[in-house]
Amino acid sequence: MDLPEGFYGIIDYRFGCIESAKKLIDFGVKIIQYRCKNKTDRELLKEAKIIRELTHKNGVMLIVDDRVDIALIVGADGVHVGDKDIPPCEIRKIVPEGFIIGYSTHSVEDVKNAKCCDYIGVGPVFETTTKDKPHPAIGIKTAEEMVKISKYPAYLIGGIALENIHLIKGIGARGFVSVREVLKNDFEHFKEMLRIWHS
Repeated sequence: MDLPEGFYGIIDYRFGCIESAKKLIDFGVKIIQYRCKNKTDRELLKEAKIIRELTHKNGVMLIVDDRVDIALIVGADGVHVGDKDIPPCEIRKIVPEGFIIGYSTHSVEDVKNAKCCDYIGVGPVFETTTKDKPHPAIGIKTAEEMVKISKYPAYLIGGIALENIHLIKGIGARGFVSVREVLKNDFEHFKEMLRIWHS
């Protein structure tokens, strides 16, 4: 399955999980990750089912953060995991063919060790407020090196905003993630970010 180029959307509970999904779909985003913490398994499953319906109806890929079980139950297109989650090679053993596995990387070493995935997240490039305990910012130079040595397509993540996106657009990543900056603003703001990225 071909991964979209450009923007990769992530849902944020601070803006409402279902509301976030609807906004990203309205913006024309082609891939969305369901990442909503601090909920019971049943709440996560219920929301994921609703978001799967929305994404399916609109031809949007759905990736579930961390939870392979929920991703499989709702028929999502894939899962995204980090270094404390089930390793991608173990996930690959139990998922159907074509199932997408994303993996978070925070250093050159992480990229070198990445296996069995379809894409990597590289970051945080800049300081971020989206996560409660974020990894330290890696900076543009390290991000560029990570993208360059990766055998998988890379999406840049972490603190990416309208005022700094021009600094990272040319380092060879497949796309970028911007959570709060996109969800708190209107379509014109988002469109300008895309224009800069693709210019």
